[in-house]
Amino acid sequence: MNGIPKRKLGKTGFEATVLGLGGVTYNLLPDAEAAALVSRAIDLGINYIDTAHSYKESERKIGQVMPERRAEIFLATKSTNRTRAGMAAEIEESLRRLRTDRLDSVQIHMLETEGELAAVMAPDGALRAIEDFRKTGTVRFVGVTGHHDPKVLAKALDEYPFDTVLCPMGAVHAAVRPFYETVATAAARRGAGVLGMKVMAYAFLAPHAEAALRYVLGLPAVTSAVVGMDNLTQLEANVAIARQCAPLSEAAQAELLAAAKDIYERRRSDAWFVKM
Repeated sequence: MNGIPKRKLGKTGFEATVLGLGGVTYNLLPDAEAAALVSRAIDLGINYIDTAHSYKESERKIGQVMPERRAEIFLATKSTNRTRAGMAAEIEESLRRLRTDRLDSVQIHMLETEGELAAVMAPDGALRAIEDFRKTGTVRFVGVTGHHDPKVLAKALDEYPFDTVLCPMGAVHAAVRPFYETVATAAARRGAGVLGMKVMAYAFLAPHAEAALRYVLGLPAVTSAVVGMDNLTQLEANVAIARQCAPLSEAAQAELLAAAKDIYERRRSDAWFVKM
């Protein structure tokens, strides 16, 4: 059986599978089903798992399998807290929920304005807390994420040596905003690893699921497409696509982006990705 291809995650030295497991949907799953999904993902070769402190029960549910499987994966979490004290408290809680003594990455989550960037970089800002945990070896790397404005992420990468950046790279966002061009260029200057989220755009691209995943897998600068998967059927299907890692033809890509633009125009009020 072919394994899932891997790519270097920027300057971290880690080689991540081109398909990563996103943790937000675990809020919808009973504990046993969530644990089974995480375990199966690792069995199938996925080695990057992303969650967040704000994803309600996600960290706890992923943590069910960490005592046995922690060494097999790169474990990343996120926090929207902007203060040093608040971030420190959330990191401690994430460690407890995830049942681990270390986090491979903590990401400044949902960075949307230059004012927020200034706040997290201040002496009492959230970045200082992550740096404190890095000094003890509890946190290895620091990342940044954003959903709405690629220029803010580019500015963040220019002003601080983030190790990774996670942002929308799916077709719906690509049809209306230059996330890939803007963020990939800035990340290359810093040697930061690029991770793609919103691959399925809140399931709006479900009718085009295979093409949507292949689109992101075909972006050269993206290390891993981070996808939330609700069940084993979705997991198995996405892993099969990732193992082939076949980019779309130019014609298929144009067709997908046209469909994505139409989805955006029809459903822009249905999701919060429309904010600028």
